[in-house]
Amino acid sequence: MINRFQPVLIAALVAAFSIAAQAQPAKGKNDDPVVARVNGQPITRSAVVEFYSQLPSPMNQIPLDQLAPGIINELAARRLLGEAAEKAKLGDDPEVKQQLKAVREQVLEQAYLDRKVTAEVTDAKMKARYDELIKAQPPQEEVHARHILAATEADAQAALDEVKKGADFAEVSKKRSIGPTAATGGDLGFFTKDKMVPEFAEAAFALQPGQVSDKPVHTQFGWHVIKVEERRQSPPPSFDEVRDQVHKIMADEVIQKTVDDLRKSAKVETYEWPSASGKKLPAIAPDAPSSKKK
Repeated sequence: MINRFQPVLIAALVAAFSIAAQAQPAKGKNDDPVVARVNGQPITRSAVVEFYSQLPSPMNQIPLDQLAPGIINELAARRLLGEAAEKAKLGDDPEVKQQLKAVREQVLEQAYLDRKVTAEVTDAKMKARYDELIKAQPPQEEVHARHILAATEADAQAALDEVKKGADFAEVSKKRSIGPTAATGGDLGFFTKDKMVPEFAEAAFALQPGQVSDKPVHTQFGWHVIKVEERRQSPPPSFDEVRDQVHKIMADEVIQKTVDDLRKSAKVETYEWPSASGKKLPAIAPDAPSSKKK
């Protein structure tokens, strides 16, 4: 059980927590009970849960019930510090004002982009993009192979001779192979040609199911005897497997388009660094790199 979090951790979480807390929807009393009060002001369960969700590993592996007292204590401490800062009128300090302005701009920027992405990147649109990406990426041929790895050509040839006499390939691999797959009979599973070193790949993809290489194959790892079990066209990844990647692609496009559209109706002027020279630089092109979603 902890009673207080480290100040460094809290400082790192303040910004993220504050942004998320402002975005929380209103809840009824039964949905979001008050777990503490500071000078009459409530701290709700949702605030504790949100704080917990921002914790880094390995702290986020600890059950919430164990951390809740420490989180509540820290939220109360921050509330007290905030009230003290308000009473000290630190909000009127020019430096603090500038920092608050910068944070406000970041929160607004993120909120604006979040809403744009949420509106544009729907499940239906992601599924359609997924179908386009899969269609544009033709399947690759894969082979399912086993191998026997030996330190010398003579040892590999001895293993090959044993297989040619009718011995089971997997059993010979278990007995003779010095590779890490010996325990599974040299099973390498399915792989595409680009996943193996060239010498091994060329030999494996020249074989048909059931065939064994007619001579040992030399690579940087040693000498191999190869058997191909199956050949197939690689199945495409499912939508669920690549959902996050598709979302990121589309979100980046929405953000870029949003910035480009704003530039079209805005007047953006930049000046030579240092700005004291007063010399203007060429306007930024609409397709120039822009800020990405954080």
